Amino acid sequence: MKQSLVKLSKITSRKVGDKTYHKEIDQIRSNIIFHQALNINKRPSFSDLVNIIKIYRFIRANDIDIVHGHGAKGGLYARICGKLAGCKIVYTPHGGVVHNMFGKYEDILYKTIERFLCNYTDLLIFESKYTEKSFQSKFGCSKSEHVVNYNGVQPPSKNQIAVDLNHNESLPVKLGVFAMLRQEKGQILALRAVTSLIKQGHNIQLHFYGEGSLKEALTKEVGESGLDNNIIFHGEVDDVYSNMYTVDFVLIPSLFESFGYVAVESIFANKPIISSNTGGLIEIVDENSAFMFESANQSSLEKAIINAINSIPESILKKKQNAFTKAHTLFEIERMLGQLKLYYFELYDN
Repeated sequence: MKQSLVKLSKITSRKVGDKTYHKEIDQIRSNIIFHQALNINKRPSFSDLVNIIKIYRFIRANDIDIVHGHGAKGGLYARICGKLAGCKIVYTPHGGVVHNMFGKYEDILYKTIERFLCNYTDLLIFESKYTEKSFQSKFGCSKSEHVVNYNGVQPPSKNQIAVDLNHNESLPVKLGVFAMLRQEKGQILALRAVTSLIKQGHNIQLHFYGEGSLKEALTKEVGESGLDNNIIFHGEVDDVYSNMYTVDFVLIPSLFESFGYVAVESIFANKPIISSNTGGLIEIVDENSAFMFESANQSSLEKAIINAINSIPESILKKKQNAFTKAHTLFEIERMLGQLKLYYFELYDN
């Protein structure tokens, strides 16, 4: 291995992010040598050309050896600028470019760009086998080496880990949904399933944690149902674990997930999970470790909720134990970072 000072640098967006984003960026700045913030628009725009010039200058000025781009826009910048500067290039595809989340014409544009830029990618790193398969079937990119390095989550400290709650039968069963309020996260499905179960006589509360474009539609539907006391909105929270400890089950009603951070966080928070069987979620949980239901199927979700709340404690404990064994092996942050470090040094040595 070449002996060299490892210099960590990062380019980020100035666009407003959530509380976790700003917290992490502040932590990252304290551990890197160079940092540059850019005005990055999600959609294609003239600012992309300006950013490419700035990034190229940043790479040259700071003698960067490896450029790692995340997502369609980051991957575009990394591969153009990295190629021009003679760097090794790593790309982690995720989001709309892989999973058909753009409109028709944008999708054609990104497909063309991705297929062209595959020729200038040294290593593709995927967050799940699902994303890898989706990307390969859509773009091919067979000339580039590719690996799966599961996303990692930092478990809570031992003194923060939740204990099993002795549920009082007179109190409602609390279901918590932790996600941005967006269509693909399935909150509408969760709301309608829980509304139906409450009307059938089940004592349930549904707690939404997060903000987003779907909030207006959700609050309107809750108001029309007259279930304001059973459906609670908590907004964006910056301490996920402490809020997970207050619910009985974590519900993941996603219509689409490329990985599933919330599932891993729920496992480390010692919470049983009710999850859809979509995308990368099934690489984290299955019938042996969670209460699974058919994605986008309200009837299936209702059955999974009833199954969960009627399960004996021993059955729930077994699922949690199975989930933790897998998560501890595959989804802790130290494993992810250690593997990423190996990839970087292998590229640097070659």
